[in-house]
Amino acid sequence: MRGGAFGRSTLDRSFTVATALLVAALMGTTMLLVHSRYVAGLKQGLEARARSMARDVGALATPSLLAYNYPALQAAAEAAAKDRDVFYVVIHDKEGAVAGAAGDVQAAMADDRASTGRPERRQRRDEARRVLEVSVPVEVEGVVEPWGTVRVALTTVGIVDEIRRLDLGLLSLGFALAAVAVALGRFVARRITAPLLRLVEGTEALSAGDMEHRIPVTGPRELADLARAFNAMMDRVHEKARESWAFQEQLERLNATLEQQVTERTRALEESEAQYKTLVEHSPDIILIVQNGRVCFVNRPFVDTFGVREQEALSDGFHLRRIFESSSASMAEGRIAAWERGEHAAPVEVLGRDASGNVRHLEMRGSRIEYRGRQAAECLLIDTTEAKRLREQLSNSEKLRALGELAGGVAHDFNNLLGAILGRVQILRRRGHAADEDRELAVIEKAALDGRETVRRIQEFSRTRRDRRFTAVDLGEILRDVVEITRPRWKSEFEGRDVTIEVEADTPPVPPVLGNPAELREVFTNLVLNAVDAMPSGGSLRLACRHEGKRVVASVTDTGTGMTEEVQRQIFDPFFTTKGSRGMGLGMSVVYGILTRHGVEIDVATAVNHGTTFTLRFEVTDQALQPAGGDGASLPHLVRPGRILVIDDEAEIVEIVRDVLSAEGHEVATALNGHAGLATARDGGFDLVFTDLGMPDMTGWEVAERVRQLSPASAVVLVTGWGATLDQDEVRRHGVEAVLNKPFEIDELVRMAASLLVRARTNQTS
Repeated sequence: MRGGAFGRSTLDRSFTVATALLVAALMGTTMLLVHSRYVAGLKQGLEARARSMARDVGALATPSLLAYNYPALQAAAEAAAKDRDVFYVVIHDKEGAVAGAAGDVQAAMADDRASTGRPERRQRRDEARRVLEVSVPVEVEGVVEPWGTVRVALTTVGIVDEIRRLDLGLLSLGFALAAVAVALGRFVARRITAPLLRLVEGTEALSAGDMEHRIPVTGPRELADLARAFNAMMDRVHEKARESWAFQEQLERLNATLEQQVTERTRALEESEAQYKTLVEHSPDIILIVQNGRVCFVNRPFVDTFGVREQEALSDGFHLRRIFESSSASMAEGRIAAWERGEHAAPVEVLGRDASGNVRHLEMRGSRIEYRGRQAAECLLIDTTEAKRLREQLSNSEKLRALGELAGGVAHDFNNLLGAILGRVQILRRRGHAADEDRELAVIEKAALDGRETVRRIQEFSRTRRDRRFTAVDLGEILRDVVEITRPRWKSEFEGRDVTIEVEADTPPVPPVLGNPAELREVFTNLVLNAVDAMPSGGSLRLACRHEGKRVVASVTDTGTGMTEEVQRQIFDPFFTTKGSRGMGLGMSVVYGILTRHGVEIDVATAVNHGTTFTLRFEVTDQALQPAGGDGASLPHLVRPGRILVIDDEAEIVEIVRDVLSAEGHEVATALNGHAGLATARDGGFDLVFTDLGMPDMTGWEVAERVRQLSPASAVVLVTGWGATLDQDEVRRHGVEAVLNKPFEIDELVRMAASLLVRARTNQTS
């Protein structure tokens, strides 16, 4: 009964509260609506009254305003202000000056000042003083502009009091109605909840196990039907309880006879669970079970990897040697036999061959299990081919990085030496010599230029170059250019030996990619020449490109001798070559460095005597292809020679730059270290400063920053053998206008100096 009383109290309270909230919401909405409309009507009436008074004052004051009769205007304002509801009256003449004022003049003047500010601020001030102001212009017939203005402010105290009385009346009425509604809701709640509480009492009796409890069928039709349904439910529950007791007795009798069956089924279930838990049918690794040398189970990855159907693998004629390489088959069979005997053998690396004929590196693990009542060996084959390839790539990257640091340092020193040789030779040739002497000097110049190209290749091999002067490139056009570039090799040279190589270029239109055209031509030229060398007896060579989604895929395929796995692992290693004394072993490492800078993926598919395919995947770019050719514009003529400062710790380089620029008419100052150069730069007046990057006392970056501080108008050029490794963003960040790579040609030096001097003077005059 305590639960029933609690339920009745809760239901009554909920119904009463809901009724009260509903009435409160309705009354509140009604009161707000009545309040807002009544207040609006009162304000409109007060405003209309104020406007009428302002018009009356304006009509009376018109003659006085025309005559500028200020005493009469003051009298008119005082007469209008005698009304008890008037707060103030102000009359302004045509120029806006106060011609008459009565009432609270100080407030009127404050309002006059506020009228020049924001309107909302003036409105807030009026509301705070409980006044309402109306401003009416005084118009004269035949005159466009008003002849003055009348401002009348009425007090709103009476309105506020009337509104307060209205609100109190509405609140009193609302509370009275709410009390009536609560009483009515409580009465109705009691009438409605009584049958429901009897249903609650019946439910509590059922939960307590009293199946004899019934509810009187009384009250409204719906509640009576609910009582009948509850009583019928109690009858069915009682009947089901009797059936349950009978079933329980029968179950206890059968339980004794089921024990044997449960024991037998438990053993079968344990074997089944062990089978499926051990085999892990959906494992990504290859799993097989071997019993007495015969395969008795394989999972799906086994079938997918080796291309052997499950029925075939479980047949008597299947042997494990079919999936393993001959070099690994004996080891694999020996380990499986050891595991089947229960021996603990360590995992072993074996080689298998997949359905496509490719060699797969497999890590073989195993243990002894019981399968279908007999001992067997469970084998797990983990494919480590991709992991080994990634480890080898990482190892190659580490080796190339170490070698790259060494090669980069050597390249820097050679650039300084070649710079001195090349500069002096070109200066000598400019002075004019006999034909024989000039020919000898030309040989030296060509050797220096070839040396510069060799150094560039070393820097590319070391992959320390970071200049990314990339543009949109048509890969099909690159492949067609490479075919023509290499034609003398694969056509003329081989036809002279009566050997034929058929070359095909499949280059349909593809989207542009981002890259350096010269470097990409060098990549494909290296690949084509290597392919030609791999076909000494002739064959076919195919260059192709195609569009795949967001990539352009290029391939170079030959029918040559192919490569062993050992050779394939080393093809990108520097100085590795299979050509003997004919090769230097840098071609493929240069290819790898260029492709790495371009962010290109490269895959190699090869087999001995089955040819090789190099596949390169480029990202498509949104940039449009640039038309071929340049603008051909020449540099403007220099108005006057420039004042140039040269800073370098290599005396030979300083002398070459000084001699070349002096010969062009420029005034050149020199310094052999950074501190001496800055001391000279403090004198100012230098249009251009050439500085080396690596000097003992300070770097070229520091010199550039200090020069820009001393003379912001001076352009700074970095002269360095590391130019190919510099990041262009870093160059711009240090305020360097240009980079001159060592070894440089004197024509390049002259053109750069002239271009920067013209640009600096153009900026000064603009």
